[in-house]
Amino acid sequence: MKPVTSASPAPRRITIVGGGFSGVSAAVQLVRHSPVPLAITLIESRDRVGPGLAYATHDPDHRLNGPTWVHAVDPVDGEHFTRWCEARGVFSADPQAVQANGTAFVRRAVLGAYLEDMVHRHASWPATGSTIRTLQDRAVHAWQADGEVTTTTERGQTLPADLLLLATGNAEPRLQAPLNPALAQHPGVIENPLITARLLGIARDARVLIIGSGLTSLDVVSTLQRQGHTGGVTVVSRRGLRPRPQPLASGPVVHPQGRQNLDRLLGPAPAFLTQVKPELRTWIKAVRARIRESVANGEGWNVPFDELRDAVWQLWPTLPAAQQRRFLRSVRTWYDVHRFRSPPQTEAINREALAAGRVVHLAARLRSLAAQAHTHRIDAVLQPTGSSALRTEAFDVVVNCTGLDAAARTAGNPLLKALVEHGTLRPDACGIGYAVDPHCRVINALGDALPRIRLIGPPTLGTFGDPGGAMFIAAQIHRMLPDVFDLLGRLGSTAVEADRAASLSAAQVLSFKSLFMAGQA
Repeated sequence: MKPVTSASPAPRRITIVGGGFSGVSAAVQLVRHSPVPLAITLIESRDRVGPGLAYATHDPDHRLNGPTWVHAVDPVDGEHFTRWCEARGVFSADPQAVQANGTAFVRRAVLGAYLEDMVHRHASWPATGSTIRTLQDRAVHAWQADGEVTTTTERGQTLPADLLLLATGNAEPRLQAPLNPALAQHPGVIENPLITARLLGIARDARVLIIGSGLTSLDVVSTLQRQGHTGGVTVVSRRGLRPRPQPLASGPVVHPQGRQNLDRLLGPAPAFLTQVKPELRTWIKAVRARIRESVANGEGWNVPFDELRDAVWQLWPTLPAAQQRRFLRSVRTWYDVHRFRSPPQTEAINREALAAGRVVHLAARLRSLAAQAHTHRIDAVLQPTGSSALRTEAFDVVVNCTGLDAAARTAGNPLLKALVEHGTLRPDACGIGYAVDPHCRVINALGDALPRIRLIGPPTLGTFGDPGGAMFIAAQIHRMLPDVFDLLGRLGSTAVEADRAASLSAAQVLSFKSLFMAGQA
């Protein structure tokens, strides 16, 4: 990267909407690696930039489900978060974080503090002449005209920019159909389980129903058990599955260094998947065979599964849209329980509660919830999986831990809603997010890719298959940078060469583009 001099062009203006992991990682990677000065405005409606909602919790039993070395804000320096924790005494203050093999699973609040610190530390970055300023506000609309993208906010700010980056993350949890949204106002219903204060207010003797059995449900159980909860907890999900625990090696683990994680993610997809026909049934068969082979060789199931996980961004676009939808409908639950694994501390708490009978998992459909007329209790009508019979049970508290809600993504965000209504965004082929091209350029209602508006993170699930988790979001941003820098460079009179550390080879870009186009055929 060439040093910034007095003759450098005026800073390119970038607006980033969303101040969680996606937005912060994008801002940091941009200012670190840009070949031209940038003036970034990061808009976040909450009072802290970085933690978002997921990492704002201060519950000591809510931990990251991955080790520190997969949470670096810039994947070129994969050990950065680990070093940050060491420098601030995180491991000595929380000795339970570090496992016997040296792998550390820290509290979620620690990552929130790290992200917040990264914004402050990169507010002025002399190496590239770039800056980041934060704006506590809510973006409500954006449009492209006269060579720039203008964003307006709830408080009346108007922000013209050369590039708009949408980093809105996941929608806040809400009650999903067939449940009545009005039930969210009931004092016994906790619609958003990430608001920890609501969990702390649950009476010890309350009978609790948790809807959904993913990682969030494990956090809820952990909070209740620490409070000495005795009222019983029922966790209901259609298949009654719970996340698999993180497999931990008995001996010391060699942790990835530098950009090793990133290079692994950018590497070729595994041969056992690329050498077979790109169809869901064939891939499932191939993964199962590879797992059997791995186990027979003394390795775990997670080794071939992780090879699949790391290459989903390359493989998913080759599947026809009908098979992608089939995966989401029939296979995703099984994929997720192996993909999103419980950290060892959380796993231990939940296993003990299950063994003691304080928590039970039930495979059933939740048909309805209804408030009782003369009490504060809530009746849940349940249909056990595989049965046509219905049963009604009464609960004092219902905690909503359901997962993906594509409709809430648009309905709960005025900016996304406005962009959809004006045809700037369109749903992806699976209907679970918004359409983008391989460079994260949004695709409008006419089918045109818009270079000046980019979308990253969970809202691109339908395009890339699995853009969830810090390491994968950071890698997605990294893959996008060369095209962004090319765009920003062409705005001036001098051609710009992207930072080599933040670029893909032309062969990689062309390879992915061909895979992407094949999958859309």
